[in-house]
Amino acid sequence: MPTLADGAKQKESAMYSKFGRQGIFKIPEALRLGHDELRAELVRASSMSGPIGDAAARVASICLPHFEREEETVFPVFGLLRDVSVGSVRPEMAEVLPLVAAFGNWRDSLDDEHLTIAPAIHGLLLAAHKEDNREIVEFTYALRMHERLEGDVIFPTVLLIGNYVQERLGI
Repeated sequence: MPTLADGAKQKESAMYSKFGRQGIFKIPEALRLGHDELRAELVRASSMSGPIGDAAARVASICLPHFEREEETVFPVFGLLRDVSVGSVRPEMAEVLPLVAAFGNWRDSLDDEHLTIAPAIHGLLLAAHKEDNREIVEFTYALRMHERLEGDVIFPTVLLIGNYVQERLGI
């Protein structure tokens, strides 16, 4: 028997179908590809034996759900960025506002997530240094840069886009 949560998931799924490669709001491919690369490298590193594999599995257990949440609430908002950057706002863009609100609610816990992610990445960095694995060392720097980019650029931009659309549409 379907639950209320199942209905909410179906509703969310229908909403997200408006976004992405085929939807009316195209998510920038660079965002998706960036996560795909990090995800693939996490899987590869997690399959290694020893301290690197253990540390990478810890990072993956934290980062992969984090990535999924971003892909559901953050990336679709960027589907409006090209239009917003040239001042074009259409009524159907209001459909992104529930995602911005969901992100705003999630944003409160982001600091806690990042406080958990940073030491896990550092643990992977230490394991990579100890085993003199240059590839994994470089990967940890890419992960750290990704986390900083989120906090410094991506997350504030989501709120900026939402505020702009809301203001321009008079909502």
